[in-house]
Amino acid sequence: MEDTASEDLFFWMDAKEQPYNLSVDPGSIFLFGKMATKENGKQQYKSCCLRVRNVERTVYLLKKKDSSETDVVKEINDLCRKQSIEQRHIKFAERYYAFEEENIPQDKSLWAELRYPGRYPPFQVHASYTHIDAVVGSTYSLLELFLLNRKIMGPCYLRVAQKTLANIHISHCELEYTVDSPVQIMVEPQSLQPPPVTVASIQLHSQLDATGAQSEICVVSLAVYKGVHMDGTLKTVPDALHCGVRPLDNTALPIDLEAFCEKKGLHGVQRFQNETQLLKWCATRLGAIDADILIGHNILGFTINTLVRRYQELNIPGWSTLGRLDLKRFPRIQGQGSSHEKEVCIGRLVADSYLLSREYYKSVNYKLVALAEQMGVRGLVEGKSDFEPGMSVLTPVIQNFSKDLFDVLLQINNNAVLATGIVSHLDAIRLTKRLTSIAGNLWSRSLYGGRSERIEYLLLHTFHDLGFVVPDKKAYGHARHQEEEEEGDEGKRKAKYKGGMVLDPKCGLYTDYILLLDFNSLYPSLIQEFNICFTTVDRRSGEEVGVPPPESLLCGACAAEGRDSPCVHKCVLPKVIKRLVDSRRDVKRLMRSETDPSKLALLEIRQKSLKLTANSMYGCLGFEHSRFHAQALAELVTSQGREALQNTVSLIPQKKPSLRVIYGDTDSVMIQTGIMSDIKEVRDLGLELKAIINKQYKSLEIDIDGVFRAILLLKKKKYAALSVVDWQGEGTVIKKEIKGLDMVRRDWCPLSKKVCDAVLNRVLSARGGEDVLDYLINYMRDVADHVRLGDRYTLDDFVISKSLTKEPESYRGTAFPHATVALRMRERKELVRVGDLIPYVICDGERLADKAYHVDEVRQNKSLHIDADWYVESQIYPPVMRLCEHIQGFSSAQLSEAMGVAYHQAGGAAHPQARAAADDEVDDFSHCALFKNCGLEDCFPTALPLQVTCVHCRCKTPIDPHKRVVDFLATAADPRATFDLYVCTGCHRSLSIEYIANCFGQVCHTVWQHFYQCGGTAAAVRALRVQFTYYRALFEVPHAPGCAQRVKRAHRAQARRCKGINNELVTLEEAARSEELEAVDPLNEAAVAAYKRVENFFINLDAFF
Repeated sequence: MEDTASEDLFFWMDAKEQPYNLSVDPGSIFLFGKMATKENGKQQYKSCCLRVRNVERTVYLLKKKDSSETDVVKEINDLCRKQSIEQRHIKFAERYYAFEEENIPQDKSLWAELRYPGRYPPFQVHASYTHIDAVVGSTYSLLELFLLNRKIMGPCYLRVAQKTLANIHISHCELEYTVDSPVQIMVEPQSLQPPPVTVASIQLHSQLDATGAQSEICVVSLAVYKGVHMDGTLKTVPDALHCGVRPLDNTALPIDLEAFCEKKGLHGVQRFQNETQLLKWCATRLGAIDADILIGHNILGFTINTLVRRYQELNIPGWSTLGRLDLKRFPRIQGQGSSHEKEVCIGRLVADSYLLSREYYKSVNYKLVALAEQMGVRGLVEGKSDFEPGMSVLTPVIQNFSKDLFDVLLQINNNAVLATGIVSHLDAIRLTKRLTSIAGNLWSRSLYGGRSERIEYLLLHTFHDLGFVVPDKKAYGHARHQEEEEEGDEGKRKAKYKGGMVLDPKCGLYTDYILLLDFNSLYPSLIQEFNICFTTVDRRSGEEVGVPPPESLLCGACAAEGRDSPCVHKCVLPKVIKRLVDSRRDVKRLMRSETDPSKLALLEIRQKSLKLTANSMYGCLGFEHSRFHAQALAELVTSQGREALQNTVSLIPQKKPSLRVIYGDTDSVMIQTGIMSDIKEVRDLGLELKAIINKQYKSLEIDIDGVFRAILLLKKKKYAALSVVDWQGEGTVIKKEIKGLDMVRRDWCPLSKKVCDAVLNRVLSARGGEDVLDYLINYMRDVADHVRLGDRYTLDDFVISKSLTKEPESYRGTAFPHATVALRMRERKELVRVGDLIPYVICDGERLADKAYHVDEVRQNKSLHIDADWYVESQIYPPVMRLCEHIQGFSSAQLSEAMGVAYHQAGGAAHPQARAAADDEVDDFSHCALFKNCGLEDCFPTALPLQVTCVHCRCKTPIDPHKRVVDFLATAADPRATFDLYVCTGCHRSLSIEYIANCFGQVCHTVWQHFYQCGGTAAAVRALRVQFTYYRALFEVPHAPGCAQRVKRAHRAQARRCKGINNELVTLEEAARSEELEAVDPLNEAAVAAYKRVENFFINLDAFF
């Protein structure tokens, strides 16, 4: 039955492509959104499913030069008949191509365009053809073609003509229509106010069953927000709350629960006898609410997964109300956050506050309550809530009393409200809607993250509108499998090309003003500056590509017509970026004159979305699985970036010899100004440098990014500084800025962070005073004393939090205390999931895993006491030592003595947690003071290298196990293969460790003899210390980035004979079997002994007074 209205407005929000092999509307597009209707003379919006039939597939086939169009058509028809494609249409058209297929010309060519209904399967591509050179478009999806052909850019109003009421409903929408062709749908050209939407926030409370095998749902909370304006601020006070609860066992809940909750102000509470009744109510309630947007914290990773599993287990009817498609078959559950679970929610947008926070908010803790506290989000409960989702709080005792149960239900409802508050604080609904409108993809995909997909669709729309044949989708699964095979067991993806330049920092404490200069949007600006594009850079020569010459900016067809350069078919990527940058500049201009707060907020969303899109453009070039991946272009962009940074670093001292660049990273430089007090002078200097540098470029622009009042620069990407917030004004507002230091990581206890913070405050506030080091030594002595006395710090100060990167059972060995604690939590039937932060403290005991206890265990067991010495040695000393090691005059021996830490442990021992995590995650070796990310010859340039005479060829050969391991791991076909650690560089034969140890002893004797001959001067003492520090570092566990434990095992395996405590030489196997023997590398032991002998020259005068 045809609808009476000729055209209707339909606001689309989500879409789905119906597979060709299904019985209902195969090869169609289902659009979901809101349809404008009139009831009683008033306009209303109802949920609607619009089924678009007869969507066509499009495939492009490039004819061979010597073949005729007739031959090509005949071959295409033969291919279609073999593939049972009965209906089809073929025409020839000139199209452009500019991508990575080498057998397709990079200009305008004659293509055969094959169109056929979507109810037929995708076109099958063969290896070779008689009259066809290439086939492109076999992987184009119907949804993609629909969006491109109808020029639909994100959620908007569509004008629908000749719609028909659907006879059979396949959705849960109030309205359902069909249209027979995509041409009946047009984008509404007028800018109209989007319709109001309904939002529902879901919060589950589940607990493990009696077997501990799976989670069962105990409480479901739904917070409903009606009449929400998607271009306005999301409401944070719900219009209605619905909460269902059932008992943990066969007992009954308090009969007065609803009345008690109602009296306390918690409305909408309902009791159910069992989980089946609870879930039937949940499914029915979700259908009645008919939310356009679902919100939840980790809703994609846990909530939907858990609901679908329990729906399936209990065979709940109407379970598919999670989405708007009336699904009959349960999806295949394949872990958390799989695409099958997302399919369940089609038709309703899903805003996961956890995923959105990780995308748009920087934090070290993404738990719901922690995030809400950081953002200042308020819920139903006044003050801070300690109830995080996933905590097991319901007990048989609690459920017997309405008062106790009310407290739990209030917290669960509060969490549902907090999740909405976080999404509102991030302005995620408006932001993702705007991002989708820029890119022209699906709004649901933008809410999931989908940064690369947004750029993909933006380029698809752009190239399609210019008459280009766009590339096919990549076979992601095959590419990923191939990548994993190439990586072997190492598991971490590495860039296939050189990235941005990071200068070696000039480490130390700087107390004069530091000027920060930063290139604005470096990579997008470089693409514009040098016209880097698929259409301009020749990538087929096999040689390293360079900046495109002027003649490449005009295609052959436009050159023949005498058009201006660059033509419309060239420099597409730079033009897209320029359009985004210019639009953002216009929006920011409007923001300066706008006074209305609501309009200003909309403009802020517009400029932010434009910035995010422009800055993400470069990523599609370097991302291997991107549809527009072009590694040569990515390499060209980064090489130009390195050149721009290096030119800047070289130019600054040329123009201003008094200035010194102390650090640079990719797009920014830090400049030591030598100015101590005048912020105006610093500002004027920055403006002068900015003008000098920007003269060299057209699109690339450097600007003042900030000013530091002081900085403690420790190593690459690690520093602490006092940032001048109002550097454009008086320069009196100071804010501490920390990057990459231990204190910003979660696996350090709060006390460690407090101590480091106090040390940094004192160090950064120093202005050349001599008392800083004395203060630090006294302060650290005081901290260590009170930790051991246990009279100043609370238990919370010692809590360490570490995230589970895999199931607790998957951790090997006992070196992972958080995994051990998590296993005990599961034994207590507590819910523990991958990604959870496990809080624990270290108590007295033998092994680290046996000493780790959950905070609650320690509170309940008064016989457990923290291991004070462990915390001093492992949590407090290491980060403080690393903070101070570059301060002039600092001595780690002095610090270790003040804190009562054995110096041989402090000097070379790695942080125990870092050692334990080496097999689990990449470690940056920040825990080791002796090893740097460069060779030992760079760390100790004045030290004499160790050389021995080869027993085989009698030639001198250097001994450097550090370099040997690094070189082997960089070049070996199988890095896990065994190898000899001490090898002659001349004859390449192995040298025994006993021989190396004897030679090393003789070398040490020679060094000491030379020292005494020099008279033991201060200079000779310093040289001696450097020499033996070098030897100690030489025989410490050799360092190679990212593989600490593996290198350690390789080193120990090569030290075949080790000395036990009884001074007898034994093998490693014997040492491992004997509990009495501790296997020790004799070379390392000798180096440490020599080092200690040098330390005896330094006397602590505090011991005498």
